[in-house]
Amino acid sequence: MTVAVNEIAKHPKIVSEPKEIVYIEDKRKNEIKSIVIPARFESLLCDALKEIEYRIWLERNRGLLESGHPEILDNVVDDVGEKL
Repeated sequence: MTVAVNEIAKHPKIVSEPKEIVYIEDKRKNEIKSIVIPARFESLLCDALKEIEYRIWLERNRGLLESGHPEILDNVVDDVGEKL
């Protein structure tokens, strides 16, 4: 099912209790912004979710990784280790 971003504000149950995969689309730009997958499929997606979280972390911390300041990087790695 594909829904517009503004439909979620009107019907939050679409994302809080999805019965199928929901594609959230910005109708003005005609692009998919998010995909909501029912939580009952989490076990099937476990490895993919870890990879996605890692890539998001890399994007957020790319500057630190390239900065050459190992003391800052050690703190970031420790933080990630606590979350995993």
